[in-house]
Amino acid sequence: MKKIIILTLLLLIGTAMSANAAAGLISYGGEDIVKVIDFPDDERFQLDTGEYLDIGYIYKSVSILFIPVWNYDGRLVLMAGNNGSYMYASYQEMNDILTESGNEYPEGPYLDFWQRIGGKVVFAIALLLLIIKLVKKFKNNKRNSAFLSTLATPGERLKDILLNGQQLVEFDIAELGLSITDEEDKTKVAGLEFFAFRTYFTSLISVSIINMNNTTIEQLQAVNDEFFERLLPFKKRVSAKVNATVHYVYFTFDKSPSEDDVALLKALKKRKISSGTHLVPAIIDFEKQDVNLTQAFGAMPSKKVIESCFIEGDDDEESDETVK
Repeated sequence: MKKIIILTLLLLIGTAMSANAAAGLISYGGEDIVKVIDFPDDERFQLDTGEYLDIGYIYKSVSILFIPVWNYDGRLVLMAGNNGSYMYASYQEMNDILTESGNEYPEGPYLDFWQRIGGKVVFAIALLLLIIKLVKKFKNNKRNSAFLSTLATPGERLKDILLNGQQLVEFDIAELGLSITDEEDKTKVAGLEFFAFRTYFTSLISVSIINMNNTTIEQLQAVNDEFFERLLPFKKRVSAKVNATVHYVYFTFDKSPSEDDVALLKALKKRKISSGTHLVPAIIDFEKQDVNLTQAFGAMPSKKVIESCFIEGDDDEESDETVK
């Protein structure tokens, strides 16, 4: 329910000043009338047209997505029939008719709770939830993009950023059966030194780091299919609710790779549509301080966040960020 309210308000704010406002997202200025006192249907309160009079309250309001947030210009009138027709009357004329009917001059409020207060409360709560959500998102984005690791090397900083700046959870590589334990075992992934993951509702994101100082492209090509197959069932170990999975593989180079090497590593990209699982390579060049992504729409975390590993953070700045 909270998400629906927030998304609704986001849609509202984004379109409030557009032509859609006239289509009902925001309504204002129109008059509504409610019956306050129902007179007997007899000749004392009957017009020449045959319609009977009642006392009504006419008002204007501002509504946002059918939620009343403000009422104004309200006054008592004589209602003529049930088709919304009305006529103005002076206080004395109104009082004379009320006396004739045996009623006293009505005191407000004339509108129900929803119109007077309830709609305003709902709108205020929804607006507050939206503000909290936006503030939280802003703080998270600021913290995630501003996180600078104080560790000595780019490789160490990259892992630190993923764990502490992006809140990924590190997973023991040995439990995946992917770490190299025997030089003769060709089903293992040499160079794999880090694996972490994070869930997003019904999706799973994982990040693997393969240190290219400890392996070759030929070795990776030979075990890539096995590597992908070993990753497929991982989502079941995390949560039964996980549907889609993206496994990002970061190949890190202390010395810049050739263009041919980059092309070969990018070609290791795999996907299995039936299980909604993708393996997406990315090349991180510590020497040139460059992040080369396989796909145009980026990676997790963003390219900007990954590039933070090229910068060694200051101890004082890191302390300040931790306090925040």
